[in-house]
Amino acid sequence: MFDKQYFPTLSNNPEVAYFDSAATSQTHQYVLDAMHKYYISHRSSPARGEYPFAEQTDIASAQARYAVSQLINVEADQVVFTSGTTQGLNWIAEWHRNAPTVIITEAEHHANIVPWLQQGRTKQNGRLRVIPMDPYTGEVDLVEAEDIMAECEPRSLVSIIGTSNVTGIRQPWEQLAKMAHYHNHSVCVDFCQTVAHEQIDLSENQIEWAVFSAHKMYGPTGIGALYSAFDFTELKAMLYGGGAVEHVTFNDVAFMKGVHKHEPGTPNTAGIIGFGVAADLIQYEGYEKIKYQENSVCQQLYDSGILDLPLDWITPYREPAQHWNHVPAIYSFVPQQGHPSDVAALLAHTNTAVRTGKLCAHPYVDSLSNRGVVRISIAPYNTQEDCDTLVSDLSRVLSMLE
Repeated sequence: MFDKQYFPTLSNNPEVAYFDSAATSQTHQYVLDAMHKYYISHRSSPARGEYPFAEQTDIASAQARYAVSQLINVEADQVVFTSGTTQGLNWIAEWHRNAPTVIITEAEHHANIVPWLQQGRTKQNGRLRVIPMDPYTGEVDLVEAEDIMAECEPRSLVSIIGTSNVTGIRQPWEQLAKMAHYHNHSVCVDFCQTVAHEQIDLSENQIEWAVFSAHKMYGPTGIGALYSAFDFTELKAMLYGGGAVEHVTFNDVAFMKGVHKHEPGTPNTAGIIGFGVAADLIQYEGYEKIKYQENSVCQQLYDSGILDLPLDWITPYREPAQHWNHVPAIYSFVPQQGHPSDVAALLAHTNTAVRTGKLCAHPYVDSLSNRGVVRISIAPYNTQEDCDTLVSDLSRVLSMLE
């Protein structure tokens, strides 16, 4: 189900070794089929019309919301559709404008840094606290995290990344959430780099907020999900107008209840439907099989000789044959000679696609390398041939930088 043949961009460019899935994964053919079906057979606005194919759109949208909610094991009416993780984090920031302190980690993506800075929160003024990362494991320093949470005034917000987009290391978000709740803080987790790779069960590991995006999990761009343990009816709307209201006069407005209060205007209906299909595909394939396939790709990279190249690894080394549930899907490095941008420029003329730079995580990358990094991110659709191409192209490029 996740072989290369099911991803049109890959099958249409068979010579390309695509190792940039952490930036955007390829879109599955079944997702495209569902979106195409919407456009050619029942294009209409959900919850707007009473004719037959408008009702078909209503059903498809509702099924998508349910499918997405099942990825994190919550109720469908606890998930609002957004344009993506960035919008979700911006909304959560606005809802927590009056929180005494916001606690983040050193490894955060800009989407979980910039909204807080825009509120006037900084590390210097103490309204933004930053938990450091252990440089050897790539994980949050739990002792330091406990100390910071204990120091902060109750009802602060702990907003953390679930999996680093720089190292691919999974963070112990469950433990951090328990710590936060012990100190009477709320918790938000960015699962953008997590949801395609492992099961997230928020019925057992309760948090107040979660966000993720479809385009990181074989779905379309421009659509994401925001989960809240709170009643969406009680939360301030961030957008106004359209179908999010029950009644309007020139003197008053009555908003719709629940998730619909936060989804005004004509929605990205095709994207919602595609998102739902992507979620169904992951559930059908199963996380155990997905992780097994990713671990196999990791082993294939090692078999291709990637560890023999002159590279300084940013991602802590983990043997793929052991503890395969915890092998990262992201590997970042710095070339021993030359600059990551040189690697990027030279690889642009090969059949290998990777990511270079500071990965929209400047503070963390700056703490690891003063030159930026090169990031390899894998997916189940990567093959032995892809791995051989990557290692061969990297070897030639690195020899040119000696």
